[in-house]
Amino acid sequence: MSEAHQPLTLTTGRVIFAITGVYITQSLISALSMQSLPALVRAAGGSLALTGATTLFMLPWALKFIWAPWIERCRLPPGCLGRRSRKLILRGQVMLAVILMMVGAIGWLDRDGMLQGSEGVGVFLLFMLAGIVASTIDIASDGFCVDQLTQTGYGWGNSVQVGGSYLGMMCGGGLFLMLAAEYGWPGAMLMLALLIMLLSLPLLRMTEPRRTRRSRHSPSLRYALRRSPTRLGLLLVLMLNTGMRFVMPLSASLLLDHGISMSTLGALLSGANIAAGVVGTLAGGLLMKYCPAGRALLVAYGMQGGALLAVVATLWLAPHGVMLEILQWVVVAKSVTLACALVCLYATLMSLSSPLQAGVDFTIFQCTDAALAIFAGSIGGVIAQHFGYAACLLFAGLVTLLAALMVLRLSVSRAAD
Repeated sequence: MSEAHQPLTLTTGRVIFAITGVYITQSLISALSMQSLPALVRAAGGSLALTGATTLFMLPWALKFIWAPWIERCRLPPGCLGRRSRKLILRGQVMLAVILMMVGAIGWLDRDGMLQGSEGVGVFLLFMLAGIVASTIDIASDGFCVDQLTQTGYGWGNSVQVGGSYLGMMCGGGLFLMLAAEYGWPGAMLMLALLIMLLSLPLLRMTEPRRTRRSRHSPSLRYALRRSPTRLGLLLVLMLNTGMRFVMPLSASLLLDHGISMSTLGALLSGANIAAGVVGTLAGGLLMKYCPAGRALLVAYGMQGGALLAVVATLWLAPHGVMLEILQWVVVAKSVTLACALVCLYATLMSLSSPLQAGVDFTIFQCTDAALAIFAGSIGGVIAQHFGYAACLLFAGLVTLLAALMVLRLSVSRAAD
């Protein structure tokens, strides 16, 4: 076959370069919706009811499995060789930029700047729409990564996914609030809209390869749940992430209750925590590159369980005078192991997704994890309130270590090949 007729393929580097900006955008929208918007509403004198209602922006991310089959049928049309991932993602990116421009326009027209009445409702509805669009883009971008990356590239793909989420949270949270303080929040919205367009350029300049053969398969939830690799992936999510989701919301409260100042906490969460996340994502990518999936999960979640137990040991054994300083370092170490574990898990889940409907399968895994985070986090908070942080963290650490050991009995590496 001549070179002119060989199917187009993409290198791992090109895929990662093209998709990084998309993953940053998704977390940017989440941070804007659930961190910056509540702060703006309250700072402008808005009602606490509207501030609390921003938690509803999580719904599209938990429910996107409902429309995932339809998006996947649009992305991989049955009977056609072409793929439409790039087209769907770019259209979604443009929609997100336009939505932020509309929010900025509302801010300029709202002369009182209070986000009350129809203006506040309009902003709320636009951000809900942005959440739906961003979660839909996520379906297409995850499917694109599974299609274009090789087995050895899944670890790096998920390093970009997790690392991009940290950068997006920084842009939609701290960076936006700093821009809002300097130029006003409507101007800051327009700047982030421009940033989204710039982040889309690498994907715009890329040509998506066609499929090598036609498929009549119609993506569906039923097909996903009938596959044993999908059921294995769901089991892995529930086993491995229950412990970490149990205590994930408690880190800030733990440090505050042990005497850390609000300014120091802010620096820790925005600086050290993000740096720890980046280190963890790189470690996870290296683990997946050089280890079989089962062994990588054992190491990553073993370290995560060990980090949780290290927090318990600090609470029980550290002298009172130096406890807070040690606790800060241990919490940062926990963030490193968390990012590493998530990269290893989601790289494994990519390999368990069906090539016929990767976007649907991967979305089911994500939605299961999101639902687990909501329920486990709520229960963990209640247990910490009644029995203390140490009891909650001890339970989470032991559950995580036990789950890591059980991975060895599930033949994960063989199923992921």
